[in-house]
Amino acid sequence: MRTFAAKLALASTLLAGLAACDNSGAALGFADENTGTIGVAVYLDRDGSRTLTAADTVYSGARIALLLKGRSDTLRTEPTNTRGLIFFNSLPFGEYRVAVGLASLGDSLEVANIDVTDISISQNHDTVGVVIRVAYPELTVRQARAAAPGKRVFIRGVILAGVQTFRDTTSYMADSSGAIRLTEVALRGGLVGNAPGDSVSALGTISSRLGQPVLARALVGKFGSRPPPVALIVNTGTAASASTGALDAGLVQVIAALISDTASVSPDFTVTV
Repeated sequence: MRTFAAKLALASTLLAGLAACDNSGAALGFADENTGTIGVAVYLDRDGSRTLTAADTVYSGARIALLLKGRSDTLRTEPTNTRGLIFFNSLPFGEYRVAVGLASLGDSLEVANIDVTDISISQNHDTVGVVIRVAYPELTVRQARAAAPGKRVFIRGVILAGVQTFRDTTSYMADSSGAIRLTEVALRGGLVGNAPGDSVSALGTISSRLGQPVLARALVGKFGSRPPPVALIVNTGTAASASTGALDAGLVQVIAALISDTASVSPDFTVTV
C-alpha cells in the first residue's frame, strides 16, 4: 500500500503542498503505542478526466466518516479542511473504512471513487492515506437526454461539429447511445474550437431548446483526437422529422433533396429543402 505522501505526490499542481501536511499531521498525537493514522484527501474532478489534473481543486467541508470494516457504526466524523484534508489520529490496530456524507457535497455531486476501501492499521505509528474523488454524475448521451432539467452532469463522447462552426455558441457531440446539442459552450485549456472527431468531456446542465434536450452552459475539455465521424445518409422525409426525434442533434447527409428557396438573413442563410 502506498504511503499518503506518495499518493499526494500525484497532485503536482493543486495538492503539491499536502505531502508536507501529511508529515506534520502524522507526527502529532502519538502518545500511545500500537496506534496509527488515517489521512484522507478529497478533490473535485472538475474536468471529468477521472484522474487528478491541474483543472481539479481540493474539496473542503466534505464530512468524512470513519467506520470499522464490516460495521455500520460510525467511530468519528470530521469535515475536510480548506486543503481538502482530514487526519484520524491515534487509531488502535485494526481494519477500517471511510465514507463521505453525501449531504455535505451538494449540487448534484457524488463520490466517484475511493482509492482504498480496506484500510489496515497494523504497525505502530503507521500512516495510511486515502484519496477520494468527487465528481458530477457521468451519464451517457441517452441518459442525459432523459435526465431531469436542472441536473448538472458530465457526458463523454466525440465532437460532431465544433463550437466555432456556429455563431450562437452551440456544438454537437455524440457517443454510442446518441447525440446531443451543447449550448452556451466554453472550452477548457485555451482552445478556440474543436475538430469533428475530438474526444471530449462536457460538463453542463440539462435543459431544452425547441422541445429537445440540450446540455446548457457546457464546459468542454479535449482528451484526444479521432478520425472525423461519418454522416448518416438520410432522405428528406427522415430528415424532416429527424426520424421522429431519434436523430435529433445527429450528423446526417440529406440526399435526393431539392432546394426550393434560399433567403439571406445576414450573415446567415435560410434554406428550404
